[in-house]
Amino acid sequence: MVEPPMGGMTVFTGPNNSGKSVLLRELTSFIENHPGERSGRWVTNVELQREGTGQEFADWLATRGIESVHNLETGIDYLPDRAEGGEHGVAIGSAMGSWESGLLFSINHFLCSKQWTDQRLGNQTDSHQWDWKRPASHPSQVLWESPEELLRFSDMFNNAFGAPIVINRYVPEIHLQIGPLGMEETAPPPSPELRRAFAELPRLNAQGDGMRAFVNLLLWTLVRPAPVIAIDEPEAFLHPPQVRLLARYLTQYAPAGCQVFVSTHSADFLNGALEGSAASAVLAAPRDLALVRISRAGDTPSASALAAPAVREVLDTPLLRYSNIISGVFHDGVILCEAEGDCQFYAATADVNKSDAPHDNLVFLHVNGKARLTDAVHKLRICGVPTAAVADLDFLNDNGLIKKALDHLGGEWTKVEKDVAIVQREASSTSITTIAREIKKQIGEVIKEPKGSEVLTRHQIDQITEVLKAANGWKAIKKSGTRAFEGDAYNAVLRLIAYFATVGLFLVPVGELESWVPEVPRGKKAAWLTRVFADGRHLQPSAELRAFCGGLRSYLKPAEA
Repeated sequence: MVEPPMGGMTVFTGPNNSGKSVLLRELTSFIENHPGERSGRWVTNVELQREGTGQEFADWLATRGIESVHNLETGIDYLPDRAEGGEHGVAIGSAMGSWESGLLFSINHFLCSKQWTDQRLGNQTDSHQWDWKRPASHPSQVLWESPEELLRFSDMFNNAFGAPIVINRYVPEIHLQIGPLGMEETAPPPSPELRRAFAELPRLNAQGDGMRAFVNLLLWTLVRPAPVIAIDEPEAFLHPPQVRLLARYLTQYAPAGCQVFVSTHSADFLNGALEGSAASAVLAAPRDLALVRISRAGDTPSASALAAPAVREVLDTPLLRYSNIISGVFHDGVILCEAEGDCQFYAATADVNKSDAPHDNLVFLHVNGKARLTDAVHKLRICGVPTAAVADLDFLNDNGLIKKALDHLGGEWTKVEKDVAIVQREASSTSITTIAREIKKQIGEVIKEPKGSEVLTRHQIDQITEVLKAANGWKAIKKSGTRAFEGDAYNAVLRLIAYFATVGLFLVPVGELESWVPEVPRGKKAAWLTRVFADGRHLQPSAELRAFCGGLRSYLKPAEA
């Protein structure tokens, strides 16, 4: 069961062909027709909340700029029809009765705005002059009669494309044109100079697909918006910056009480929605954001809902908010690594490993260091994404890191405590030729001559850490992996590798990335990786590396292993 925020956005994400668009269409169908239990792929029931009498419904419409107009010929007050071509509109009495009965078909165009991808590129911006006895039924007509609405809309367009929107009110047809006009509008008739100025401005309906798609979405969602807005794949035809900006607009500027439902494949849209939700938190009416990730592994559909409070937790995590890790929600599984080079190497090996197997829609992403590795796993799992992580063997050198990882991954410290102690004791007692004064010398070269209360830089701390690792054996272990251990310590490290794999943390048994291809000299990881790829060594992974990558895939997709 999903409970969308009453005044916010619900984003449906998931792998390609998982059924996001189908879900959205099933959802809007419940609003158009009488609600009740049905047999659908995703939606079996929708609870619609209606409050107030029919008169209160009409009054509510009026507060949103939708007022009835009296027709002298029939003597009846009419609301706008669902299409411009209707003879009169929707009789106000009929609309009030529909609201009270819950039979919403004739008034659902007041309640739900539906934006489907196949309609995105049509000419939805132009309209015609209408009988002013009737209320405006097209959003361009609303812009024509409301300078304030036009200015607000023009500002949004200007922010996206660097030019304002104007309307020529001196002609019978209503066209949105791209300004600036360069002179003041006057009472009709217009001067020759004013007519010429309008004639020289391009019409929006003649622009490229991206601009038209962007404007059509804004026009039909934020100009006299319905209380429910459904948008399928808003990223279609748009460049990534426009997708992100569109999401911000929808999250920030849809009015309070307006529910927005979006199905998307775009990490840019999701990031824009996260930014918009964060920005709206400082407003009087903050906009909540909920995420629903759907998947269809085999023939069994499933959905994982991330309610607004949990999304706010994501917002407080810069690693997710300002990186591409959140794009993992669009994949069947995510493998997180410490660095970008690790991702490239393991992704290449995984491609070789699967050979002619079907595409598995797994993605490798990095977090820039092991400290944030398992926290990112935890956050993606909250979003319903199957996630594993890869870490170098020296992960076992830090009890605080291990305990935090087990907390994030659902493991138990008591199950590994003894083996961790054995491994760390062995690493500390490893025979290293470096003596104390040599360590002091190396650290002194890093610190040099500190002045006053000068603090160590992050780089200096990392350098000192490497010196200490060399002193206690962990640097040697990263080069040799499990082969650096013997006896009880060897058995202990194997048990730890096996246990951590059960909770989704795969420790590199050979120590670190470079140890998978020891034939290539170590150095800067980027240079090492370039050499590996240039020599084609990734095309012939060892049996141990194949088994390691196979274990990752089996963890994320056990049914297909």
